[in-house]
Amino acid sequence: MLQRLFHVNICVRDMERSIRFYQDLGFTKVNDFTLDDPSVGDALGLKARKLRGVFMRLGDDPHAPVLDLVQFIDPPPQGAPYPTLNNIGICRIAFTVDDLDRTYAELRDKKVDFVAPLKKINGPGGSTIGVVCFKDPDGTILELISGM
Repeated sequence: MLQRLFHVNICVRDMERSIRFYQDLGFTKVNDFTLDDPSVGDALGLKARKLRGVFMRLGDDPHAPVLDLVQFIDPPPQGAPYPTLNNIGICRIAFTVDDLDRTYAELRDKKVDFVAPLKKINGPGGSTIGVVCFKDPDGTILELISGM
């Protein structure tokens, strides 16, 4: 059966813009490739001929999951991410941080589009959990969480 999580895939409109955004969050580019083949979309259930993929990773562990940014070139990407977090399907990608207040302030200074302000809630065992959600350049919702 399943062994480990390999990647989370985010479809983007502008690869260079998205690479810069995720590098600002601490990701490192580990692979950059273009697939140019009339059958590239077959395994994905799409009529796609060409795409660019970029694998990005947090930290140095070569077995850690990667963020797989993909930009469809032929045909180009379409649609939009879910407008709210209560849609069925994958609604957000969450990352832990060591200092949520500092990270929130840094992202706010960079004019990141937040879904709501930072919120601290009572967690299990008397812990305090900090949560804040924001959007990447294409509107994909990301979450920062501390206290877990």
